[in-house]
Amino acid sequence: MRARFFGDRRARYATLVAEREGVALGWAALNPYSARAAYDRVGDLSIYVLRSARGTGVGSRLLAALEESARRNGFHKIVLFTFPFNALAQGLYATRGFREVGVFREQGTLDDRPADVMAMEKLL
Repeated sequence: MRARFFGDRRARYATLVAEREGVALGWAALNPYSARAAYDRVGDLSIYVLRSARGTGVGSRLLAALEESARRNGFHKIVLFTFPFNALAQGLYATRGFREVGVFREQGTLDDRPADVMAMEKLL
């Protein structure tokens, strides 16, 4: 599935990987927010950092590079969705200028249970 995700990307939607000595420490991707033309300038962020690399600046560097790519590719805004209890990730997003928009009640599933999801955004 990962190979399909990374292989099936339009050029406008960057996927970046951070690595050290051949080991992937994390990745960040900009995804379409919606298929509707009205949202063409909005990108949806996906980011993952290996547990052992969290708190080392990898996420911040990935996010900064992805934001620059988004600007070059005509995006006006990046949105993301995170679990409200993920304080480390929210700290990263806030440091990079994202703001909380609101919380969707029971929007996702975690451990086979409904889970709230927080929406955040950043105008570029």
